[in-house]
This record gives sequence, C-alpha cells and structure tokens, in this order.
Amino acid sequence: MRRGTLFPIVEAYGFPHDCTTAEAQETWDAQQCPFSNTRCEKKVQYNFGYCSVVYAAAWDKGRPQPYAVCDHRLDGEPINWALSDYFGDEQPQLVSEVTALSDPKLNIDYVAFIDDEAHDETALIAIEAQAIDLRGGGVGPAWRAWEDGKPEQWRAYFTAEAKDKNRRDTVDYGVNTGNVYKRLATQVLVKGEYLKEIDVPLYVIMQHSILQQLRTRVNFTTVGRDDPWDITFGSFEYTGQRESNGQLEFSFVEAVRTTLDNYRLAFMMSSAAPTYLREDFIEKVKKKAGSSTSQTELF
Repeated sequence: MRRGTLFPIVEAYGFPHDCTTAEAQETWDAQQCPFSNTRCEKKVQYNFGYCSVVYAAAWDKGRPQPYAVCDHRLDGEPINWALSDYFGDEQPQLVSEVTALSDPKLNIDYVAFIDDEAHDETALIAIEAQAIDLRGGGVGPAWRAWEDGKPEQWRAYFTAEAKDKNRRDTVDYGVNTGNVYKRLATQVLVKGEYLKEIDVPLYVIMQHSILQQLRTRVNFTTVGRDDPWDITFGSFEYTGQRESNGQLEFSFVEAVRTTLDNYRLAFMMSSAAPTYLREDFIEKVKKKAGSSTSQTELF
C-alpha cells in the first residue's frame, strides 16, 4: 500500500490493534500467540508481533482488507477444522513441524494420526498452514508506534525511519502475490507428490482470498467429497465482525478438493509455470554457488 492512510497493522498478538478487552491486554503483556498458545514466534525471531496487515490488492479491485502474514494465524480453529473434516468425532494426536525428508529437506507443518491397534493400522493426514509474505518496505515503523502506545502517530515513525536511513519518505509495502504461485503453489505440488507416494492425504489451510488468487494461477479441476481426492484446500476469511473476547472472526468459507493429477496438470499448464520454475531453478543454483567454498574443477 503506497502512502496509505490506514494504520497498516490489523492484529497484534492475535487481537485487533485497537482492542480494549482485558484478554487482549493480558495477551499483549505476555507477548503471547493465542493461536499456538506459545510466546509469539515472530516477536522472538524478528521483534515484531503482528499477525495481519491491511492491504488493497490490485487483483482484488483495490479493496482494503486484512491479510494474514503469519502461518500461526491459521492455527487453532482452522487446523481443527481439518481434523474434524477427516476424522469426524474421533480425536487424533496432532504433531507439529515434522521433517518428512532430510535430503532434500521436506517439512510438514502438522501431521494428525489415530492408531488402530486392533488392526495394526494408522490413519493419518498432513496439514499445511499457508499465510502470505510481506514485500516492500515492511510495516516495522507502524509496529514500533503501536508498541509505544502511539498508533495515531504511525506515519511519523515512517518519516523518522526514512530520515535515519537516508531514503524516500514513503509507506511502501504489500502482500507478495507472486509468491502465491512461486512458493505456495510449488510447495503444494512437491509435498503432494511425496505424500501421494506414501498414501497420506494433504490438507492446505489458507485465507480464502489467497486461495482465490492461487486458483487464478493454477486452475485445477475439483472433485466431490465422496470422490477419490489427494488434496483438500480449506479456506477461512475475516468477516469484519469481532468475537466476544475482541478477536476478529476468521471463519470457514469452503473446502475445495482435487487429485494430485488434476493439480499437477493445472500447475504445468499455467502460463506462468515456465517463468517461475526457471527463476526458482536459477535461485537454487546461485544459492548453491554462493555456499560453496571452492569451485568444481573440470578435467
């Protein structure tokens, strides 16, 4: 959003930045993530604790709306939806951050499973929680304004940072819709291929607006719930309403199911596929070259 007039941050530690409930204040004081029930990971790693930002995307007709920019915003109810969709009333065990492969490394956000000891069988699903990345200058100054208790002065914080860093005084950030295809869509294909080989269904939990954007790039054919499927996309969206504790409603919108073959075909048929796959390949080559301590000799 360029030279925006809206305060960039929508949620801080899981609550609207202007929330007045006691639960919000307690969570802010503890710098806690109410979705993962742990200390905010972004705060620990990057010193920021925002969950979502407001942005007006061109592909969404310039309509300002919240975009979740932290995967943990999809924890809690969205993940629980995947569990109930597959297991019904049964209560599976949920394990986070499972490394499925070490070389190449393949991480799965969650795996849920139930053991049937009587038949020596295990029913399990893999779950990916996919938010979207920020691009551009970021919203760090707005976060610092909020932490200082001066969100109404947020614009001045951008001005001060611009002066300190000797750059133009702009508010220039966005959501990285390019990564919807380059990173997210590719991850679904790669993980879907692996999970199909070991007969594990994949759930991809994401914001509905991002699923819509994905499907403009990868227009896969869907299948019904009772048909064989390999991948289920479960989408959630901000309703504009608030829960009794002050949190923003983030409600289920739809489940979209497909097979790996359908998804793979749509991915490869996309007009953007050759460009993004080439860029990804070049990026990996350069990263490998940069990490090498010596050049390979040819004889």
